Amino acid sequence: MAEAAAVQSASASREKPSREEKKKNLAVAKKEADRRPAGDAAPVRAVKAAVQFLRESKMELKKVKWPTRKELLASTAVVIALAIMVSFFLGIIDFGLIKIIKTIVG
Repeated sequence: MAEAAAVQSASASREKPSREEKKKNLAVAKKEADRRPAGDAAPVRAVKAAVQFLRESKMELKKVKWPTRKELLASTAVVIALAIMVSFFLGIIDFGLIKIIKTIVG
């Protein structure tokens, strides 16, 4: 009976690795890749990675819908107007609170 259980567990372990075993194998492979000596290849890899990043950035910037001059000026005017309105509102609140505090303190 014990032999059958041992044979069954041995065959089950040969069939399919579990998730934990897969993760462990990936982690070991990643660590081994990190341990490789850098040597002279590190600067070359860094330059290649930078060039690839710049290419991909250029491709993404081509996909952007840039605003027209009219849209840009309208958006800028809205932002400036709101900033002025908020600053006046906060200035009035600040002035009022200062007056209240001065009357309380004396």
